[in-house]
Amino acid sequence: MKIELDKYCVVDAGNTQIKVIDFEDDKIIQQVAIPYHQVDKINALLQNRVTYTSILSSVVSEEKKQQLIELLHPTLVLNENTALPISIEDYKTQDTLGTDRIANAVAASYFAKNKSALVIDVGTCIKFDLVVEGRYKGGSISPGYKMRLRAMHEFTGALPLVDLEKIDYLVGKSTKESMLSGVLNGVQAEISKFIDLYLAKYPGLTIFLTGGDYKLFEIELKNSIFADNNLTVKGLYLILKHNV
Repeated sequence: MKIELDKYCVVDAGNTQIKVIDFEDDKIIQQVAIPYHQVDKINALLQNRVTYTSILSSVVSEEKKQQLIELLHPTLVLNENTALPISIEDYKTQDTLGTDRIANAVAASYFAKNKSALVIDVGTCIKFDLVVEGRYKGGSISPGYKMRLRAMHEFTGALPLVDLEKIDYLVGKSTKESMLSGVLNGVQAEISKFIDLYLAKYPGLTIFLTGGDYKLFEIELKNSIFADNNLTVKGLYLILKHNV
């Protein structure tokens, strides 16, 4: 006799693309990322998941979010009023706390077994999020790699728009190399220093790395430092399971 597994769907609507992740038996069985301009693909994908138990996390405009809700009819739309397996009461502006930061904190707390955990999410922005014994404490937000390169171009009259690429030098010998050195080595130094500060204040901290550009940050993965590109969606899945 075949046992029908529960099907869960996580929809993560980010700034540049929408991710659709299917879970069965607590495991990711399929994940797709589609740019917003491919509207037909998004519509077809979501319509096929109307019968799933689902959660929608969105950082897009209210209009776009409503369109996604009408397509998917999600079981849960994540917001500041959603029941969570952690507390966010210590954060002063819960109504503006990003759903991605909430999901990261939930996942980190779960995998760190409710002990102190820090998430470093390296994407459009670089976000640090701290959770201590099941209580979200806050963190920091700064521009990501690409945002820093674009800002130098847009806020000056002569600096070019440089594409992000990995480098292995400190001293740039051209304008392009100097900009890349400033951004990549600068982010490296910034994150490394933040980690030192957090570890000094919270000994025994478990650290998680995630985000689209986290691989550009070079750090030795140790027993207390873990890299997981799916940390956010796992957090969203945990929130969905907590509610249903």
